[in-house]
Amino acid sequence: MKNISNSNRQFAISISKRQNARSSSRFLIRNKKQPHSSVLQERTVHCELPFAYLKKSKACHLLTAHCQFEIMSFKQRIACPLPIVYCLSLLILTNIAQAQAPKALTLSNALQTGLKNNQSVQSSQLDTQMQGQLLGTGYDIAKTQINGTFGQINTHAQDKNFNVSQTFSPFVYGATRKLLKENVAGSQLRLQSTKQDITYSIRQSWNAILYYAELNKMLQKQNALMERFVRSATLKFQTGESNSLEKITAVSKQQELEQQIKQNEALLRVEKSKIKTLLHLDGDFAVADTSFAALPAITVSDTALVKQNATIQLASQDVKVAEANRKVASSTLWPDVTAGYFIQSFTGNQEVNGQTVYYDGSPRFQGFSVGLSLPIFVGSASAKIKAAKTNVAIQKTNADYLKLQMQSQFQQEMEQLTTYEEVLRYYKTTALPNAETIAKNASKAYQNGDISYVEYVQVLETALDIRTNYIQALNNYNTTVINLQYLVNQ
Repeated sequence: MKNISNSNRQFAISISKRQNARSSSRFLIRNKKQPHSSVLQERTVHCELPFAYLKKSKACHLLTAHCQFEIMSFKQRIACPLPIVYCLSLLILTNIAQAQAPKALTLSNALQTGLKNNQSVQSSQLDTQMQGQLLGTGYDIAKTQINGTFGQINTHAQDKNFNVSQTFSPFVYGATRKLLKENVAGSQLRLQSTKQDITYSIRQSWNAILYYAELNKMLQKQNALMERFVRSATLKFQTGESNSLEKITAVSKQQELEQQIKQNEALLRVEKSKIKTLLHLDGDFAVADTSFAALPAITVSDTALVKQNATIQLASQDVKVAEANRKVASSTLWPDVTAGYFIQSFTGNQEVNGQTVYYDGSPRFQGFSVGLSLPIFVGSASAKIKAAKTNVAIQKTNADYLKLQMQSQFQQEMEQLTTYEEVLRYYKTTALPNAETIAKNASKAYQNGDISYVEYVQVLETALDIRTNYIQALNNYNTTVINLQYLVNQ
């Protein structure tokens, strides 16, 4: 509380902020007229909303606007009845609280952000860019050779010879170009596979967050029942209606529930940390929709859908890359072509058309050369070709096995999905209504003294087990749907 006095009026302002989930802010302004006046005017502005949402309250909004007006008045050197330091403090704290509010994310937003910001995706994008740039190396022509010869080449006189030659490997260029194109296609599929993996991981962690949050909601409701049980047991113990065993049992059960809630909160934070890493987020985030419901099921049960999986497509592409590598290895058995040009000098007399001509040593005699480079010692090349053929067989085997694995996994997941659908139907139609009825009737019976505390605790635990099993079944169902979405690349 701070008092500020002048000759005409007195103001008292109280600003409080508590840093917790339900923080509120209270502003109290007292305006007292002349000291001899008995009239005391008091205005109280009280915000019960979280501090980060001050401007959503009309009263707090008016006070904020008033502070802004007073700041403008201060700038114009008009008497400011409200101290400028408090106005600035209010505005700064409001903006800071709003800036620190966690960003609300939906699953759709999280997937878009993850596919954009994830560093693994960015690395795959760079790899695709690099493979595209390597296409320019398809025609990797050898260096041009330029030679010069000086000395007594033709006679005792000093002469010069210059030549330039170039070697070409026409049979290698085509095979190499094909390999580079297959590498580009492979990098694109690796990018798709990385995106698919990131999407799968985000969906998994997102479902886990909703699962732990829903589990805690149920446990907190159960904890509220146990708290009433503790109060009732304590009262009975104090009035002598029961012994201390009933009270100790009630407290122990209630504390056990609180520990389970804390454990789930820790697991929830772990999953949020995973999502922050996947999305490459610096700050915290809040889940916009916390409803834990069954995901839409995949109705088509054809195992051929697994062909859409990017991992299978990448495995098939690896076979093409291996085949292209084999062709590159085979192309080395074909000859290389060399073409050259030379020009040289000749010093001395030379008979040309029956006449003697003297040449002064200037380069003037020219010609060209053509040659083939034939692989005579092919032992090394043959070994490379055999290894390349073996690699093709390896990649085909891996691709076939991976496809068979995923088809089998798809069938297993579809069977589990059918089972979980039946389990959820049972809980919704029978088990959950029974659990609700059991809990209500048990509470009434215990309060009326119809059942003992042991029976009451057993009934509550039975109802808790039913609700817990339902949430677990729902989590298993959603996990199965997410697995199927991954297998068919949806």
